[in-house]
Amino acid sequence: MRILLFIYNFILIILTPVLSIAGYFILRKKNKHQHYWERFGFIPVNNFKPVKSVWFHCASVGEARSIKKIVDILRQDNPEISIIVSTMTATGRQAALDYIHADTAFLLPIENSRAVSMIISYMSVSVLVIVDTELWPNFIFTASNQVPVFLINGRISDKTYKTYKRFKFIFKGVLKRFSAIMTKSRQDEERFANILGKSSKIITAGNIKFQERKSKNSIETIKELENIKFFLAASTHKGEEEIILSWFTNKMEGFEKLVFVPRHIERAAEIKEIIEKQGYTVSFYSEKDFSKQVIIIDAFGLLESLYISADKIFIGGSLKEIGGHNIYEALQFEKTAAVGRYMFSFKEIFDEAKEFGLVTVINNKEEALQFLSKPEKKHNFIDFFNRIDKINQDTVSIITDTINAVINK
Repeated sequence: MRILLFIYNFILIILTPVLSIAGYFILRKKNKHQHYWERFGFIPVNNFKPVKSVWFHCASVGEARSIKKIVDILRQDNPEISIIVSTMTATGRQAALDYIHADTAFLLPIENSRAVSMIISYMSVSVLVIVDTELWPNFIFTASNQVPVFLINGRISDKTYKTYKRFKFIFKGVLKRFSAIMTKSRQDEERFANILGKSSKIITAGNIKFQERKSKNSIETIKELENIKFFLAASTHKGEEEIILSWFTNKMEGFEKLVFVPRHIERAAEIKEIIEKQGYTVSFYSEKDFSKQVIIIDAFGLLESLYISADKIFIGGSLKEIGGHNIYEALQFEKTAAVGRYMFSFKEIFDEAKEFGLVTVINNKEEALQFLSKPEKKHNFIDFFNRIDKINQDTVSIITDTINAVINK
């Protein structure tokens, strides 16, 4: 493992200077360069010097949002601690600040051992918690030499499992550095055990991404869309907008508005151009012009209010082989949803929802048109919620108890 790490880091040393500069200019041209240099360890602290902190690493928006309940309990139990969050995306970084109110958030210095070590030291980190399965070798090796490192919501998809087994000699060395691996399902626990070997530090805690069920009354809706029949395309990715638009004619299949919420809002201008080429009138939410046929949401924090008001919901990341997004965010408001065929990242909640008839899979235009024209019927959400609560009733307490044990040492 040491030889492999040496080769890996030697390649990084050679490539980083060139790639960092090239990457900056590429992203600057696309206006996506904000906070770019944080990826290389240049993180502004602005006089922020915590006495004790817990560091969460989240890939993007969904992971950042999923830790809210955990963070709230940790703050309640430990008023003195600070919460710091690193992410892989700018949208995830913003979600950490806006939604869970992290004391500070930044883009992860990718495989920069020195930066990781300095963050742990300067911010008095007691424990590092990695959400989902973000396995960056230098990050994990460096951090685990200084503090306990936990993996929560650990998962291994069918596709990834084949890779992990093929390169077991690499991944086993990385997984050994975790003090605890808390998986989202029994199947994931078995897969981690097959890679790492049977270990008491691998446990099934449950899926944190559908723990908190919000009341509709707690969400402020968008008044301009309250009494309008509209179709919502949520968390869409590149290449999905064209497919979704192909389901509609200029008569818009009876909807007054089509509302698109791109997973990455920096794509808003690109999506507007795509939609206008199809002959639709388009405006951004920020323009406050609701007279157009299509509204593109170019602001954070509005998805829940849109789920409440929408007449039909499609959740993206599932038409392309991305793995889908968290359908529970819509289901919690007793709203059914449609998805594409690629839901492997949310298999458990997808299977449960499908059993209760709460999710529709769209494979082609014909099925899409059936979904769009089919009247909504009353569904059994109570039994569905009871099932979810039973499956995951101990999830948050297992995770927070494990973290608290380290904080209070």
